[in-house]
Amino acid sequence: MSNNLEARAVGTGTGHLLASRAGGTLTLTLNRPEARNAFSREMLEALAAMLDLAAREESVRAVVLAGAGGAFSAGGDLGRLASGESIFGPAADPDARLEAQKTLQRATVVRLRELDKPSIALIEGAAVGAGLGLALACDLRYAGASATLRTGFGRLGLAGDFGCTWSLNRLVGASRALELLLLSPPLGAARAQELGLVTEAVPDERLGGHVAEVAARLAALSPDAARAMKAHVGRAQDHDLATCADAEAEWHVRLLESDAHRDAVRALARGLAARSASTTENPGADGS
Repeated sequence: MSNNLEARAVGTGTGHLLASRAGGTLTLTLNRPEARNAFSREMLEALAAMLDLAAREESVRAVVLAGAGGAFSAGGDLGRLASGESIFGPAADPDARLEAQKTLQRATVVRLRELDKPSIALIEGAAVGAGLGLALACDLRYAGASATLRTGFGRLGLAGDFGCTWSLNRLVGASRALELLLLSPPLGAARAQELGLVTEAVPDERLGGHVAEVAARLAALSPDAARAMKAHVGRAQDHDLATCADAEAEWHVRLLESDAHRDAVRALARGLAARSASTTENPGADGS
């Protein structure tokens, strides 16, 4: 994927996760195509490290999460599950597995959700189970027309992990979330868009370019303004109107003093002035 800037690779310490930078966009690609990008311990630990990098480096303005080989992620590794193994620790030590899973969930899906920079999931092929949970943690989700989203947990006698139930409840409501969890219907991209699970269904051949364009637009935003927008929307989930409006006012006053705001206003004013001058010189230029 490219946003008209040459991407450069970033080392992640494992082939299970690829990373690249293009402008202000950090793209992270789950890379186990032979297993439909099912999670591995190495993948999740590398993802956690890359999200930490995204959080601390000012030059990273937006994060794109994708999958290699035509799939987003199948979530749990079915082969390991079938053999009774776990990526989180020894089968005979459930306490160790529980602690490791909690730690990695917080470092990946929770970290992604709480990141104060915009994030995008680029969904090709299957996004299932915990893989779906990872996609739903992103701020925006664009799915190729042939993509399929599915909870999948019930078919395996499981109830959900990696924040999937939390995200579903907030995106589609409790009743619809239970339907998707209990019955696990496969959702095409268009239906997923209707339900609010994806931002937009995009023709497969346009998906990469479209996401690159959106990511470039996000990266061009004032980082402080983007951070404030995410904080406002998050606060609105569980605070009253007065509290939210007060917080908006505090950020508004702060941002009015920023160079990014002043530069944007000057640029807009210059554009309006140029358009007005052009219309005055050529009355038909505005289409009237």
